[in-house]
Amino acid sequence: MKDNYTLKKSKDASSPENTQSHIKKLEMELAKKESEIEFLKEKFNNNQEILLDVIEEKKQLKKQVHEFEVKQLDEKLNNFQQLQREKHKIEHRLFITKKNLDEARTELEFRKKIIEDLENRGITDYIMGNFPESLIKYNKR
Repeated sequence: MKDNYTLKKSKDASSPENTQSHIKKLEMELAKKESEIEFLKEKFNNNQEILLDVIEEKKQLKKQVHEFEVKQLDEKLNNFQQLQREKHKIEHRLFITKKNLDEARTELEFRKKIIEDLENRGITDYIMGNFPESLIKYNKR
């Protein structure tokens, strides 16, 4: 009985109709697989393009971040230089003001000495027209 079934099966498989239908089935399956392959290729290409776009965008963003950091550093440097200039300007003003105050203090001390010498002058010096030496120095300046 088993032989009969195999014989029938081989007979069915060898018949031209079955072979034709089997070929058509395989051709349809092949077309379906090729269609899937094409779809996957397109999807792969699209994904690859998206990936390349993302990589390019990442490069641009890195460049922008770098430019921003450089601008920030440049701005900080400019602020530092401006503060340094202002500091030097203030130090110079301070030096000039101190110099002027020292000169004024010296002048006031000298005038104070003249006033003291004039106050301590005796009546004889006053009558004789003798002036203190400090006043004579002051008048020569």
